[in-house]
Amino acid sequence: MLYKPTTGFLYLPQSPKPIFKGANEIHFDYYFSARYFEENIILDVTTKIFSEYDHVFTRISSHCIKRGEVKTCVKECLLTHFLRMGVSRKRANFLLKNFSLSFRKLEVQKELREV
Repeated sequence: MLYKPTTGFLYLPQSPKPIFKGANEIHFDYYFSARYFEENIILDVTTKIFSEYDHVFTRISSHCIKRGEVKTCVKECLLTHFLRMGVSRKRANFLLKNFSLSFRKLEVQKELREV
């Protein structure tokens, strides 16, 4: 994992086993917010995976990244969430093959200043 979270991961609900192993219908969504701090960005990423049985699994994380790494970080967050939920790497890569970052999902906060 290239982008380690600054605060750990929050999974809602907590899932002790790989739910999506062998699932046919998998959909996902994501949201992110960015707070600019000098040359870095504090990026909060929320990923959601939807099962064919109308279950929703959410993961929230926060990362300190360099500018220009937003798309890569969001994509990695989705990939690691898929893997944790039991989606095979091959299937996860297929789901993210045409991933493009939607800035409509971005909430930009004001630049942070050092106190």
